[in-house]
Amino acid sequence: KSNIGHTQAAAGVLGVIKMVLSLQHELLPKTLHAERPSGKIEWEGSGLSLLQEARSWPRSPSRVRRAGVSSFGISGTNAHVVLEEAPARSLVSSSETDGVAVGEEATARPSLPLLVSGRDEAALRAQAGRYADWLSRHPEVDWSAVVSTAALHRTHFASRASVSARDATEAVEVLRALGEGRSHAAVSQAEARDRGRVVFVFPGQGSQWTSMGRTLLSESPVFAETIAACEVALGRYTDWSLTAVLRGDEGIEASLLERVDVIQPALFAMNVGLAAVWRSLGLEPSAVVGHSQGEIAAAVVAGILSLEDGARVVALRSQLLRRLSGRGAMAVTELSAAVVEERLKAAEWSDLSLAVVNTPGSTVVSGSSEAVERWVRLVDGEGVFCRQVSVDYASHSAEMDPILPELERALSDLAPRAGDVPMVSTVTGGRCEGRSLDGAYWYRN
Repeated sequence: KSNIGHTQAAAGVLGVIKMVLSLQHELLPKTLHAERPSGKIEWEGSGLSLLQEARSWPRSPSRVRRAGVSSFGISGTNAHVVLEEAPARSLVSSSETDGVAVGEEATARPSLPLLVSGRDEAALRAQAGRYADWLSRHPEVDWSAVVSTAALHRTHFASRASVSARDATEAVEVLRALGEGRSHAAVSQAEARDRGRVVFVFPGQGSQWTSMGRTLLSESPVFAETIAACEVALGRYTDWSLTAVLRGDEGIEASLLERVDVIQPALFAMNVGLAAVWRSLGLEPSAVVGHSQGEIAAAVVAGILSLEDGARVVALRSQLLRRLSGRGAMAVTELSAAVVEERLKAAEWSDLSLAVVNTPGSTVVSGSSEAVERWVRLVDGEGVFCRQVSVDYASHSAEMDPILPELERALSDLAPRAGDVPMVSTVTGGRCEGRSLDGAYWYRN
């Protein structure tokens, strides 16, 4: 985290990547902001030390380098991975084999994998036969160039095989076996797995941090252009600078960054901007889904709402929410929806609502501050994880009733479209028709 930041659900994987790079580059990077090691750990004599400076980590023939990577989730998920360096290997260049006898050269050259594919097994065999015919006529061809071309510049179909050979001559025999359907030790064959499809997931409030858009604004033209468009769309309803908030400019009042009518539009813009960046890199969503106000950005990215309509929904929604600030609270609880609903039937919890179902075992309750505080004390005292969410209003509960009619009236002329990307609703739990996301839908949201 000190080197890159908190990548949330990807933090453990990022730790693995960091250590693999450390093994590769033979260097352990400095852990930032660790100038004063914790006094609660007896460092002396423990065999442990913090990386307060970058440290060389060279490969040694007498000692294998290993690293442990831990990932501890707040929900109790614990994982530990031990990484060990790969065995050293020597690569033989063509210049090193010049003048070597043919038999010796064949032994010295490494086997390289030729990737062969077809739409089905018959097409795969036919392609293997064509390779064998061509290579038999061109035994002097640069084998590494053939392998590279097959891997990088040909379409890879579902039926696939890898042919390991040191040169073209050796490959011909293996390819003949593949083409004729005979088994061979140098052939690996399988059907490609479905790559799966991509879903864009848009978070609600709570995922924000100060200056969260600074780096992307300075380094990504696509992101900066999208944020500029969001600023224009939001500017009709706001009196603060979106760009200044996302950059974390000096002079921005700290209280501004705590206001719901600033946080939610800023997150909306971040979500829309990030989606534009992913799309510019070739990543297209097969579906979108959003949590709470994240549904607004999801609807824009799906083509259901225009950017202008999305900006209107999030701005008006958050401004109405601000009126209720200080009048409620929310708490996340590691209890199932069924358990929470049963417990909330008691008269003492009449001020609470089941607001969010995060997972089969994680829910959020919402209601008056007094009731939420009592709930947290009770559930936490039972040894069940429960804590208040960092908001001062009771979203997704009866506490919202005073503002709902006004929100529905303000959005009565909303004109949602069919959209071009499927959207799954977290209000209904099913796929939604684009034109159903009218003012009444955002009332329910």
